[in-house]
Amino acid sequence: MRFARRSSSRLELLALAVDQNDNNNSSSMMEKPVSAAPNNKFQYSKAKIDASMALLVKECSLMAEILSKKVPKVRFGKTELQMPILTLGCMRFQQSWNHGPAEKNVLSLDKVTDECQENLVRILKHAISTGVTHIETAKGYGSSELQLGAAFKEVFDSGICKREDLIIQTKGGVSSSMTIAQYKQLIIEQVQRLQLDYVDLFSVHGLNMDDDLKHLFEDCGPNEKGENKGNLYQALVELKEEGIIRHIGFSSHGRADLIKRAIETDAFEYCNIHYHFCGSYTCSGDGVYGGNLENVRLATQKHDMGLFIISPYDKGGRLYAPSNKLRDLCLPDMEPMTYGSAWLWQHEEHDPEGAPIHTIVCGAGRPSDLDQPLVAAAWMQQDPQDVSERRRRIAERIQTALEDIGNKDDDDNNNNKEWCQTWHVGLPNWHGAEQGTQLGNIVWLYNCIKGLGMLDFARDRYGSMEGNFASWDSTVTKQENVEKNMTPMFNWCPGCAFDKSWNYTHDLKDCPKENQAQLLEAIQFVHEWCAKANYETPNAEEESSSDEKKVDPDKQPEPVLGIGNGKRHTT
Repeated sequence: MRFARRSSSRLELLALAVDQNDNNNSSSMMEKPVSAAPNNKFQYSKAKIDASMALLVKECSLMAEILSKKVPKVRFGKTELQMPILTLGCMRFQQSWNHGPAEKNVLSLDKVTDECQENLVRILKHAISTGVTHIETAKGYGSSELQLGAAFKEVFDSGICKREDLIIQTKGGVSSSMTIAQYKQLIIEQVQRLQLDYVDLFSVHGLNMDDDLKHLFEDCGPNEKGENKGNLYQALVELKEEGIIRHIGFSSHGRADLIKRAIETDAFEYCNIHYHFCGSYTCSGDGVYGGNLENVRLATQKHDMGLFIISPYDKGGRLYAPSNKLRDLCLPDMEPMTYGSAWLWQHEEHDPEGAPIHTIVCGAGRPSDLDQPLVAAAWMQQDPQDVSERRRRIAERIQTALEDIGNKDDDDNNNNKEWCQTWHVGLPNWHGAEQGTQLGNIVWLYNCIKGLGMLDFARDRYGSMEGNFASWDSTVTKQENVEKNMTPMFNWCPGCAFDKSWNYTHDLKDCPKENQAQLLEAIQFVHEWCAKANYETPNAEEESSSDEKKVDPDKQPEPVLGIGNGKRHTT
């Protein structure tokens, strides 16, 4: 998804605030009030409106400043690269994802439109001019590598920059059928598409499942042609020795424990993972801290790895189109995109164990998509103390909002804090749940909706779980479901949605007893508000007959969870 809905109409939003009406536009994440949630209509004082206008003026001056200076750089772990704190992600500006019929795939530049390539070159030049010199792509991003290759040649030939001025990263996955020779050849072809002699960073793309680690590090015997597959990691070692790869890393949308195992191999110099102020995307609910915090500390402090944060503006809360409530919690100190950036860049400052985060990525579909992240980077450079103070104030307001989620029947603030600290304890995601339900993620979405008003964000995330649920067969094992019934996207967006017929009490047996009732309510709450059948009308003709399916915002979910008959829909 491109940032087309990101709020470039900032003045319009402020004008709407002046009008005392925050039912502002289609990017609102709270189309209607959520039961038992704070009111989403915010009454702005004149002081807050004035402060928000002053923030807009400040951001304009910061944008002018970044054009004359450069994005700050930091040491990228044991790679010793000087990494800009902002990375250009290259998965949103290509001509094609190459997922369709072979005849429609874009495999040569003559199939790329002038408009698309010119836009890509403008984005690349804008990034380089502001010091965003880390460029990140992947084989899985369709024609991205192909188009970047032509763009790199253009900027090098024109003297805009030299090859050594850029840190270029690409990624490629592994499979059960690959041999060492095949994996090497695929990577060499990637580097050739980029029209380069080497890449600074190569990531094993999508270490998401146990089998991915197995394929990479274990000798899995012969493939279907009788060829010895060997240890695929050896291919990376050989390419590094040959100078085609400078540094080896991995990216993951996988479970926190799987990421931990990958880090602990000590085979990688850096990693790309999800970790944001509001959660850790697909592994939210995992691990000791309910996400990837343990891995952030492990990677940077114990293994001196470079740390790259995936999708802070989309999977990190859809900050380019924030909910009304989240924006209200951030203003007038910062815009949500600025806060999300600062929270990561200043992680070493506010994490009790001082773990740093080195770079975060912005996937740009047009040059202006970089504007808000560049503003944040300029502010960090100009006045980090001011950024720190504003970030701290916002963090306190967000923490208060999340603590208000606590036990609705008990006004004891200690109980509210207890929920914030323990909601994930003992709570499994799909890998540990009996029927593959993504329970940890679902309860995380409950917190996002009730605390931060992030309903549209939650619906996006829950939609993939509904898709998985539709193909899940409870009569076979989880492994068989993953291998036979799920699409490849399950590895990237795993787990199933809630099933009303299933008894979840056994899945919650390791959760604190005082949390179990609210966990059950939370799971149903998310389903009631995020299942497409509850908020989408198929067509106008059916609208009148679908009223009973619409969620009543004043009605609490019926207490039916945990008492199902244990049967599940099958396909």
